[in-house]
Amino acid sequence: MCYNDVMRTLTVKLYNSDDFGYLSDMINIAGIIYNTALTIIQNHYTETGKLLDKYELQKQLRGLRNVDENHHWRYVGSQAVQEITDRIYRAYRLFFTNREKGVKCSPPRRRKVKKYKSVTYKQAGYKFLPDGRISINGHIYRYWDSYDGLLERIEIKTVTVKRSILGEFFVYVTTDSPATMREARDGRGEVGMDFGLKMFLTLSDGSVIRSPEFFRQGVADIRKASRALSRKVMGSNGYESALKALYRRHQDIANRRRDWFWKLSHELCSRYGVIAIEDLNIKGMARMWGRKVHDYAFSEFVEILEWCARKYGTRVIRIGRYYPSSQTCSACGHVWPSTKDLSIREWTCPECGVYHDRDVNAAVNILAEAKRIMNRMEQAKDA
Repeated sequence: MCYNDVMRTLTVKLYNSDDFGYLSDMINIAGIIYNTALTIIQNHYTETGKLLDKYELQKQLRGLRNVDENHHWRYVGSQAVQEITDRIYRAYRLFFTNREKGVKCSPPRRRKVKKYKSVTYKQAGYKFLPDGRISINGHIYRYWDSYDGLLERIEIKTVTVKRSILGEFFVYVTTDSPATMREARDGRGEVGMDFGLKMFLTLSDGSVIRSPEFFRQGVADIRKASRALSRKVMGSNGYESALKALYRRHQDIANRRRDWFWKLSHELCSRYGVIAIEDLNIKGMARMWGRKVHDYAFSEFVEILEWCARKYGTRVIRIGRYYPSSQTCSACGHVWPSTKDLSIREWTCPECGVYHDRDVNAAVNILAEAKRIMNRMEQAKDA
């Protein structure tokens, strides 16, 4: 059993190391190369009125890289330099597309070197080693291997080394390799889960799970740190310190939320062999309900839930986002469109007369639809 073949990102944090100076220098030099590339493009556009060809830009950068006075550019691998140019041209394509649509926007701009954040490698420049180690251009760093050695086995598309404002370093790995699951364990139940705004999760057995709403808990500290930042002079040492303090407040909220997601996911996957969920339209929900949807962070929870499921041999089944789980009577199957109104929290089926709690009924329908999906998969496998 495996998940669908989709692109996913895995994140690990590098341990404190005396060798972090190398990574910091590498990212700073990548920022210099980025600014140099922009200067070449802008000068060419000023002279000709045309955008410089990407491969011609890469050729010029290779020439500059071989100049003795730019020997430090070699800290950044050739593939990473190519990715920098790819990043610039993606930004230009977006700029020209938005301009054609009449959207107000700006072309790519130079960045302060100390604010440049990341370097991306494709096929070379890195290697994942046993015992939670990674080699980056020959420099060895340790990371907490929460993926059970998976990073050594999967096919990797890109590896991005990113520096946070606090000087911490993270590695982001993108892959389309499926995460192989263990064989499902017997003796565990099945459950459907409905995401909501009043309750984080409503389960098909009638139980509910409330979200601690970590951002709401920490919003007072965020406002205090934001006010302190607004009183500083931009670019001063005090401004930098206040900015880091604000970042720490946000990071603390994100870390506490993620810790709760991991604990909840382990609990659910140890209890259930099949978990059915909806494929939510998070962007649409955020437009309608704003900050609370971002505080709940449904997408992050689902990602963590699926990785825990791999460890426990649990099947996570996603049903289509357009399936009318809240409008369908779980007893007789009658669809009652009036329940599209979110203010209706309880309703009685006009066809069979069964009384429903909106969220519990949706969770029951989600589980039933997941079972139908699994049956179709089994029948297709046998055919």
